[in-house]
This record gives sequence, structure tokens and C-alpha cells, in this order.
Amino acid sequence: MKKIKKIIALVLALTLTSCSSELDIKSEVAADANASLTTEDVNRLLIGSYRSVMMPSTYPYFNIMAPEILAAENLQPVRFQWPQVQDMYEHNVLQGDILLSYLYKDFYKGISRANTILKVPASDNSQKGKARYVRALSYVRLYDLYEAVPLVDENYDLKPIKASSSKEILNFIINDLKYAKENIEPLNKNNPNSYLTPTKEAASALLARVYRMNGDIKNAAIEAEELIKGGKFSISDNPKNYNSETILKFAGNLAELNGQWGWILSYDARSWNCFAASDSLLKLLGTDDTRRALFDFAQAPSTGGFIFSNKYSKSGDADLIISRIPEMYLISAEGGNIARLTELQASRKSSLSLDQERRLELSFEWVRWSDLKLKGEKYKLPFPQGALDANDLLK
Repeated sequence: MKKIKKIIALVLALTLTSCSSELDIKSEVAADANASLTTEDVNRLLIGSYRSVMMPSTYPYFNIMAPEILAAENLQPVRFQWPQVQDMYEHNVLQGDILLSYLYKDFYKGISRANTILKVPASDNSQKGKARYVRALSYVRLYDLYEAVPLVDENYDLKPIKASSSKEILNFIINDLKYAKENIEPLNKNNPNSYLTPTKEAASALLARVYRMNGDIKNAAIEAEELIKGGKFSISDNPKNYNSETILKFAGNLAELNGQWGWILSYDARSWNCFAASDSLLKLLGTDDTRRALFDFAQAPSTGGFIFSNKYSKSGDADLIISRIPEMYLISAEGGNIARLTELQASRKSSLSLDQERRLELSFEWVRWSDLKLKGEKYKLPFPQGALDANDLLK
């Protein structure tokens, strides 16, 4: 009973953390990580950390969609009910924007939960690797939006902290992912749930992406080739059925409505904040391109001429795609193995440039903004006013 009470107390700390600091890292690091917990107890805490990736805030869909909205070029606005969403789309975000505060402090929930797990003595190396994967992914999201942010690890002392440089952030992420790759178990193809939590392969896939973000296409391509040659994943003949392509996804839950980006990308959301696919994106689709199946062309006469993506469920339970094998083919091709581009294009029945293939293949998977930044895009979100007020070193 005593141990159960400790678990409940720790889970409550992970769930009900105070956000007063705008960094959202106090209670979770201060929680009783030294409680007498078992390996199974830590697994329960890991589930909470995965939930923070799927639902960072009260409006988690905008946490997830923010990079795609910033990139803008794949989206055709149908309606902006919230001016904050329009400001993001138009690169006009103000420091007092309430949505901006969600996009900053709430990503630190995943980081804080990971840090707590890293401090629990019962955590084994695999569990620490999964926690570090969550921490790395959370920092990837922050880097996408802000680039230089406060770098908080499990030894953070709760004092004001300045933002680390962009390179420091990326190197920190890379080190976390190297540890995760070394210590998490490989994916078990016979276990469907193995695709829903971090694996060795998931760490490698995210590591390939981050190497690329860091300008290191050589090592990015090495990671990508390792995954391709491993034979556990294959490009699907039907892009709507991407099970064979999935390296990692977090499953949507209808009870929690934790995957509403599919709804926002559909005509059903036309009276709220709603996005269709942009004309410039649709023009990339050749007549025979198999990815035409991912867009509702047939419905256009009844949706005001707008064409919507159907990549995700629009019932509020869309899965969160983290990594698929086609991205690895594209990274390998960018690293010089052009045959990988040819293989992908043969499957998709396409003949676009490498950049165009990336834009189309990975559309609505929250990576286009990162691509545009590599091409010279300089805009980044300002720190929210509340964060500046709470942390003088951010100024």
C-alpha cells in the first residue's frame, strides 16, 4: 500500500504540475524520484511521458500542427476562427499571444517527465533510453518553433536559465538519441504494440532527421541506410495503408480526442479553424501518382472546391506519425544514394525533384518547416511574454 501511494503521488505530480514558471519543470523534477519503485512502476511513468508527446497542452493539435502552419505552403486556409492561428500562418505572432504560451511551456512537460524517470533508481537502461527519446523529440519540437531555448536535463536546479544556442540544442538531442538507439530494444515485428513506443529503430530514424537538421547529411544517410537495409520496413503500394512503412507512431484515442489534426485538415472543421491542401501541393501529384489516394478529389464539388487531405482519421483520434521509412529513402538519396529516390518514385509512380518528393511524401507530417529553415527561412516564434517575465535570463 505504501508503494502504491508513492506511485500515485508521483503520477499526480506528472499530471498536475504547476505551470507558474512558464517553463513547466518544477514539480516533476522535484517529485519523489527516489521512491521505492519497481521497473513496472517506471513503465507506467513512461506511458505518462508518451501522453505528453501526444497531448502537450489544452490545445494539443496546435502544438503538433504548428510547424506545418508556419510552413504554410502545404495549407489552404478555409477559415481562421482564432486570429492566433492566422498570425502563425502569416508569421505575425505576438509575445502576448495565448496560443504561443502553449507552444512553449507545454513541450517542457515531456522533457520534465523524462527527467523524472531518469532520476528514478529503478529505471533500467532501456527505460532511460525511452525517456531520453521522449526528451529528444520534445526538444525537436521546441527547436522547430524557437531554435534556441533553455536546455534542461535531469540535473536542473530550478534556477533561472538562459537559452542555449541552436547547435547546443541539436547536439543535446543527438546525444540523447544515440543513447536511446544503444539501449532500447529493437522493434519486434510480431508485436503490433512495438510500433507504438520508442524502439532502437525509432531512435535511429529520429537521429537521421536531426543529423540532417544539423547539416550533417553524411551521418543522416548512414542512419537512413541502416534502417532501409534492416528490412523491417517497406514502402507500401497503397499510401493510405502505411503499416509496413511505420517506424513509430503514437496511437490516437477516441475517448481522449487526442488526435484532432485530422479533423482540422477536413471539411468537417469548416466552421472553425480549417485547412485544405494548397493548390501548389496538389500540383505535384501526377495523374498516376499513388499518393492521389491521400486527397479527397472526388469530394471537391461538395466542399466548395477545396480538396482535403485524408491521411488522418477525422474523428478526433488520428494517430501521430513520428517516423516512416520513405523519409529514410529521401535522406539516403540526399546523402548521395540517388537509387533510393528512384526506388521511392517507382513505387509512387512519380518523377519529381528530391525536394518536391520530400514536400509531397511528408506533407502534414510536421517536417516541412524544418526543410524550409534548411533552405534559408529565418522566421522563428518569439518567446511568450509570460516566459520572459518568469525568467530574466531569457531577455
